[in-house]
Amino acid sequence: RNTPSEIEGEPSSSSFSTPLDKPILAATDFLSLVVFAGVGKASHSGPDGALDLAAVGVTAFPFLLAWFATSPFTGVYSDREADGDDGVIIDAAKVAAKGWIVAVPLGCALRGVIKGYVPPAPFVIVTMIVTLVLLGGTRMLYSAVEDKISSD
Repeated sequence: RNTPSEIEGEPSSSSFSTPLDKPILAATDFLSLVVFAGVGKASHSGPDGALDLAAVGVTAFPFLLAWFATSPFTGVYSDREADGDDGVIIDAAKVAAKGWIVAVPLGCALRGVIKGYVPPAPFVIVTMIVTLVLLGGTRMLYSAVEDKISSD
């Protein structure tokens, strides 16, 4: 049975949204987390500066898994209208932060399980800061572009 909001074309608050609902946004999230892993691996690469793409993938994997697995529960791909006076760009940052606060610590924990040890505190701190900047920044940019396109 449809609720009044569903009849009007608005998603129900009880429905889950997945990355498939917003594939371009999901791709930007994917790229943000791969860039994070790539920059991290590049900063620890050997003297020749070569970047091992397999190592980037292994580093990114637990964060990608955590981000996309928790996304239906954190609502990072749900359709939301700008609430209050914040506007779509600030709302995008808030939604990114909701997903980030769950997924990135989970990604650190998964990485620890994969590597067989607890990640050192500096890694966790840098990971939290860099992923917040990357995910929040790309989502704010995405929302600004999407808002501009929809208003034209």
